[in-house]
Amino acid sequence: MFETDKYDPGLHLEGPASPRISYEPVDNIDGMSFLLWGEHCVECGVPTCYTTCDLYKPRSDWRCQRFAFGLYKNPAFPSARGYGVEARFKKWAKLETFGNTAIYPLSWLLRLERSIEPGARVGNLVGALAHRMRKGSNWEQVTYIGLNRLTNALHRQGRTRRQPEAFLLEIYNPEAEEVRLQLIFSVAVMNVTESQKHLLPVPPIITTIVLPPGYSRHQFSPALFRPFLDRELPFKITLVPEAESNARLVFLTADLVTFKDARSKTQSSPGPKPIKCIVWDLDNTLWHGTLVEGDKPVLRPGIVEQLKYFDERGVLMSIASKNDAKPALAWLKHFGLDEYFLYPQIDWLPKSHKIQKIAQQLNLSLDAFAFIDDNSFELAEVSAALPQVTCINVDALEQLASNPRFEGSVTEESRQRRHYYQQQVARETEQTAFAGDYLGFIRSCKIILDIAPYQQGDEERVAELVQRTNQLNFSGRKYSRAQLQEIIKNPGLDKYVLRCSDRYGAYGAIGFCIVEQAQRELHVIDFMVSCRVQGKFIEQAFFSHLLQHHNKIGAEALWVNFHSTERNTPAREVLQALGFEQGNLALGGLILRQTERLNCDFITVACSVQNCTEQLARAV
Repeated sequence: MFETDKYDPGLHLEGPASPRISYEPVDNIDGMSFLLWGEHCVECGVPTCYTTCDLYKPRSDWRCQRFAFGLYKNPAFPSARGYGVEARFKKWAKLETFGNTAIYPLSWLLRLERSIEPGARVGNLVGALAHRMRKGSNWEQVTYIGLNRLTNALHRQGRTRRQPEAFLLEIYNPEAEEVRLQLIFSVAVMNVTESQKHLLPVPPIITTIVLPPGYSRHQFSPALFRPFLDRELPFKITLVPEAESNARLVFLTADLVTFKDARSKTQSSPGPKPIKCIVWDLDNTLWHGTLVEGDKPVLRPGIVEQLKYFDERGVLMSIASKNDAKPALAWLKHFGLDEYFLYPQIDWLPKSHKIQKIAQQLNLSLDAFAFIDDNSFELAEVSAALPQVTCINVDALEQLASNPRFEGSVTEESRQRRHYYQQQVARETEQTAFAGDYLGFIRSCKIILDIAPYQQGDEERVAELVQRTNQLNFSGRKYSRAQLQEIIKNPGLDKYVLRCSDRYGAYGAIGFCIVEQAQRELHVIDFMVSCRVQGKFIEQAFFSHLLQHHNKIGAEALWVNFHSTERNTPAREVLQALGFEQGNLALGGLILRQTERLNCDFITVACSVQNCTEQLARAV
């Protein structure tokens, strides 16, 4: 529920927003909790700020008006409630609610909200009368106080009711530019009882959501607010635009929910992406002390355990430090930590420059990076130069293990990910000896592509590939685990798992492909390949093997379900280099009719698929 009763139409000078592009709101919400979303100030100092702050402007209940016109119930936007709630943020404005995890049936909850609305208007009249009789009394804010007490009372009952399966955000951005919105879960300190104070402090959990123009959906696991539930602490949920932008947004859903079926329970959020690489500062971050001042560094307590945790879950790590490289690297080796960091950048250049260089060498996008530092200036410099990078003060280090963006995964490939990259460093070093003869270098690597049918033990790694692959995700689609299981069970589809190795070591499972035998062509329905083997002609060898040895119908053409995204340009370049062309307009995708370019003699293919026409390893 939103505080739409405080809307002031006289201040809505720009007129209501309207959707420029149609969208389909979530339609399978089963239950919802009662949340009261209202306008608040980031720098709130009630009641002193009412008389000392230049930004104070009273709304109808004399609380500070931080939205340009309040919260407008906009009927032009479909949602579970039948409308969207439009707001224009002003300086220091935030949208906030007390948390309540007691889930009630959706129909009952919506009836409750509708029944409250006339009561809220009566409360506003009572508040206006109270203001005339005695300024500064709580009766002026009777609606706000009463509804928040209702929220807290329902939350206390939450332990005996069904728990939320997700925090669901549906937002329409009617502007032409994207908006970055911070989602914050934090302790509601004012509601902490004396008996709960020993449970403090619990650091806030902060994540950033990118809102492109138009409709977007963002779904978050209860793991985000689990630290508060485990301690039975009252908590708040806050939404605030980054950089104090005057964003205009339409909120369709901002609720703790349950779903009618499994379609949405495991669906990943298209908002904040998983962190794939953490870049650490050294002085007073990884260790206490400053090297250039002659300090003898002492490791931060618990840092070794944290590095091992991230490393075992496949989260890569590097260094961006303003220091002299030789002594800094010597101390890392002294502590036995040097092996954890890939492409460390230790010099006196700006840290944003270092992070860009690391991203290029790891071939990862900047929105997959987090940067940890103790210095506010350095964090601000990186944030301004590279807004895609998540910047974190080292004081918030302990909360990262409970943040879903940093959870990595628990597959064998994840545990070996750092070693794969270290092997890649060895490959790059030797490649320089070939003086531009890249194909000669590839031939010298003695690459072996192993093709196997999907097996139950592949589930974790395949789920990781279909949910996290971007650059070589040919269709651009991401699958939830439930959707993946439907594909696995489909007997009409061939499912292949690709592994790769060369003379430097093994890459592990690097690809997953879904193939369908059509009437005249082989159809590659989906193909996801790890960027670890980008540029190594794996796709060429696999496509060639498919046509030669898994072609029941004798097809002479290969169709790939390619759909362009912001991130999969490398996949398009692979197909174009092999001669793929635009396919049937109705079907879309790209098709290869002249298959001679697929032939290559420098990759050995070993196939263990039962219906393969050639079981022995051979050169394609």
